[in-house]
Amino acid sequence: MSDKAALPKASDFPIGTTFVIKEFDVPLAWVPGQGWVNWFGGVPRPYDPSSLKVDNNWLADSFEEWIGIVEASLKSK
Repeated sequence: MSDKAALPKASDFPIGTTFVIKEFDVPLAWVPGQGWVNWFGGVPRPYDPSSLKVDNNWLADSFEEWIGIVEASLKSK
């Protein structure tokens, strides 16, 4: 799949980046010096975190879990 080549690697993110999953299928990242970014569809876009609530998002268990959500979002486009 050619989309696989477009997926970011952990090394593409600065130290301190936080990987978050919102509502089971939205991959978000908090990037130091940049703020919140939505990676749904494999393209990073600025994200307004005002819709984040205590019960609709959580930290990804690992970068691998988070990138799996990004990859799944490519298939749903």
